[in-house]
Amino acid sequence: MRFPVDADLAVFVYTVGKIVFGGLPQLRRSVPGIPVHYQVEEVSSAALSQEQAAFYEPYDQKLAAMSYWPLCNYRVTNYGHNLMRVYVNPAETSKCVVMIVEQKLKVGAMRPVGSTSLMSFHTWFTDNTLLTTRNMQLKSVLDCPPYQTVQECPYIKEPAEMKRKHDARAASMGCPVAPPASAEAVFEQLHSEHDRFCGYQLAQGVFKPGPDGKSYVMTDKPYWRGIRNHLNPFVHRFYALRFLPAALLAILLPVLAALSWAPAMASAARGVGFPPDFAAEAVMLASYMVAGAVIGYALEQATFVWVFLLTYIPVRIFAPTSLGPLPYSAFAGFVAYSVEQAKKRRRAVLLPQLERR
Repeated sequence: MRFPVDADLAVFVYTVGKIVFGGLPQLRRSVPGIPVHYQVEEVSSAALSQEQAAFYEPYDQKLAAMSYWPLCNYRVTNYGHNLMRVYVNPAETSKCVVMIVEQKLKVGAMRPVGSTSLMSFHTWFTDNTLLTTRNMQLKSVLDCPPYQTVQECPYIKEPAEMKRKHDARAASMGCPVAPPASAEAVFEQLHSEHDRFCGYQLAQGVFKPGPDGKSYVMTDKPYWRGIRNHLNPFVHRFYALRFLPAALLAILLPVLAALSWAPAMASAARGVGFPPDFAAEAVMLASYMVAGAVIGYALEQATFVWVFLLTYIPVRIFAPTSLGPLPYSAFAGFVAYSVEQAKKRRRAVLLPQLERR
């Protein structure tokens, strides 16, 4: 097993150092404050953009089959660009919220943070506890309050399936109360839960009062969690049936290129008078770039670290000779990031409207 100091290792160490030592001050500057009081704007269905209406239409149909109907749409105008639609069923004790969002926060080499959609079911109980079942992809850096139970189901896309999982857990948690029955009640509950949640984060040292008195700012505690999460790919939620084939392909392509394809291409190039080193490097570079595209498309989270784990380490274990001066894994990382961002942009719902405003 060889781990020489080469260009790829230098790039990886430099990038990790930049994230660790440069991420914290940039996060302090870049992350917006959390408003003490939400400014809620109700949005009529007629005011939705064509993209937003098209996004919600499948949810409307699937939830209507469950007798859940849209109650209101709203956004919090002083915090992010989220748009929420609330669904209720008068005969049920849970409400459903479907959110679409486009966040474009970037910190150094770290990827933009956020998700383009989130579906969740919520049930409150007479003892003032709350059950939330959601398909959030990213691990939260905030503390989960003791009064709230959260079921993370990142790969559940169907409302009926999520509702079954939610109901199974709710059945063991006590006596539920009816969800809000009007937009005004939804907003009142939103303000109340925001106050309770922020109060808990203040008590835990996650939030602190902002200098303007109108917002909270995060302490370094959640920022360090975010940095650790970014460098630890195993904290992110990934689907095993998608991850395993992608990981295997990302490992095999560079290893086979180093062991077989590149030497064969160099030998063939030598026979026709073509520079053998150039031919071998072209094959290696192509294999790494395809591996990077696979990682970016299939994983979408922590692609920088996954590229190093899947393309750098296996080749250094199995390859018998030096790979040369090119930072192949760095090229793969660039491709993975580009594919990841292209895939996220294709799913974006609010971005066109935000750019017009």
